[in-house]
Amino acid sequence: MQNKIEPDQVCDEHQSATKILDFENQPIADEARTLAGRIGGGVEYVRRAHQLICEYVSPVYTVDEWQPASVTFARGKGSCSQRYACLEAMARANGIPTRVRGLWISGQFWAPRFRLLKHFLPGRVLLAWPQFYLSQRWISVERIFHDPEHLAAQSPNGFTNDGESLFEAVRHTAVDFEGSTKSCANGNCDLSRFVLDDAGLYATRDQLFADHPLLQHSIRGRVFEWVFGGRKSV
Repeated sequence: MQNKIEPDQVCDEHQSATKILDFENQPIADEARTLAGRIGGGVEYVRRAHQLICEYVSPVYTVDEWQPASVTFARGKGSCSQRYACLEAMARANGIPTRVRGLWISGQFWAPRFRLLKHFLPGRVLLAWPQFYLSQRWISVERIFHDPEHLAAQSPNGFTNDGESLFEAVRHTAVDFEGSTKSCANGNCDLSRFVLDDAGLYATRDQLFADHPLLQHSIRGRVFEWVFGGRKSV
């Protein structure tokens, strides 16, 4: 059920707990409470929450999109998507609304990580790309630290997806799925060529995943989980 409200509005669904964003459960609730006591709120809280997750939740391969954020945090390991769910959960725990844009990304986006298996990669993968309501406007996660244009000027090679994960990269590398860096750094930072379709805005990633087929439910996804599930991704 796609979010049908106006793009700039905020509703209860942007702030409530969900099956995935279960911020009322430990350890998410405890970590959010402690961090809010030190930082307060706003964009700095989201930045520090991101740093906290980088430190305590190691990157691994898995296609389990429905795992609750509290489970990911408690296990201390998770995929990019699972760690972004942790970031959303920590934001909501401190009263910061979140939502996601569903992007259908070409499977070849991940080819640098799986060079020997590039023909095994699916044609497209659904990416839940978070946004946060800060200073009376929605800010996409790739702009939490700096605008992609600024990051492209600093790191002209852009995100190559053969080293650190998407989750870590947004701190210092342009992760540009919207094509805002086409004129920057010879276009090397522009990732819009990998975006096959836009699934739209959803109030929760739960709604997005309920509306669209997921890799984890396919034969290819089950094989991937059997072979790579739980392995370190960087």
